[in-house]
Amino acid sequence: MNFLIAPNSFKECSDSVGIADLFYQNLSKKLNANFIIKPISDGGDGFLNVCVDIFNLKKLTYKISKPYNDDLFTCEVGYDEQNKSLFIESARVLGMRIIPKSKRKPGYINSKGLGDLLKKISKDVESGRIAINKIFIGIGGTGTNDLGLGAASLFGLKLFRDNKKLKIEPANYYTSSQIIWDKTKLPFKIISVIDVNNRLLGKNGTVYTYSLQKGATKEELPMLEKGFFNVINLLKKKGMVKNERELSGAGGGLAAGLKIFFNSETITSRDFILKQPGVHKIKKIDFVVTGEGFFDKQSLMEKGTGVIIDHFKDKVEKIFLCCGKIDSKIMKKLPKNVHSIEFARYFKNDDESIKQYKKAIKLASAEITDQVNQSVF
Repeated sequence: MNFLIAPNSFKECSDSVGIADLFYQNLSKKLNANFIIKPISDGGDGFLNVCVDIFNLKKLTYKISKPYNDDLFTCEVGYDEQNKSLFIESARVLGMRIIPKSKRKPGYINSKGLGDLLKKISKDVESGRIAINKIFIGIGGTGTNDLGLGAASLFGLKLFRDNKKLKIEPANYYTSSQIIWDKTKLPFKIISVIDVNNRLLGKNGTVYTYSLQKGATKEELPMLEKGFFNVINLLKKKGMVKNERELSGAGGGLAAGLKIFFNSETITSRDFILKQPGVHKIKKIDFVVTGEGFFDKQSLMEKGTGVIIDHFKDKVEKIFLCCGKIDSKIMKKLPKNVHSIEFARYFKNDDESIKQYKKAIKLASAEITDQVNQSVF
């Protein structure tokens, strides 16, 4: 009996490496099976630890600025010396864990920390401290919504209203009249691993889909969306954008900004999950355990757990979807062989289920064991 354990990260609890290990510890005590452990990441929270686990990376540290002021904090990246590659998790650079609740105002913060990091990495490459030709950036879990202009500002991007220089803040985008940008050549190629497959602009774009959870108010959304449209139109006039429909809304427009300003490539979380960790090479699997903190409609938009379900739905006897909470409307859309386990029903409230996630995994593992025994015997 072959058992694949491939969870995504559980926000506010643990990354996917830790979650996978907990499931293995509990299930291996109860089931006589061959366990294949493949923690996954779709580019969001936990991306770096998954890459360290898969590629045996060396961790390097950099001091970079925070999204809301110029204070510095320590950020880790992963270095693959043999393959001359570096791995960055945008959630560690621009994520909610770095931004206190009082500063979660996406109209007034930006992605300059990523630009700071890329600039310092460039200096290390040019000085010979490290040798890389590719940087993989996991795009997801960001607290910013600035189209990557903040990152580009570290390389000279400037924003003006008439002749007045503006702060690089999304609240200023809709009144901007000019963008100054000279192409910069980095000593490495950037590859964005995107966690969602949605457009940059429109009612299903990044502003209306993600800004509220990042701290914006409903009243601010039209202003932020108008600002994105204005910036894209200014970039079109400069010949830097041809078709905005081809731009990704991942990371608050960060993936789009990296493409526009740094000529980055983009790979989907599906490609990263199924090819990079070698999941596609697994020949025979009987049962799959996957999951994440909250499973909703976004989970089916090429996010990690949705990718695993879609890939294995016709290949295995049963998929166990273990999550803190699962949207009841989405539950109805899942394949018939998906058995859903909500941690929330083990506890009185959400806070308790988050604090006691280890107990939840133990209880879920017991439930999985019962289901497997029923299927086998």
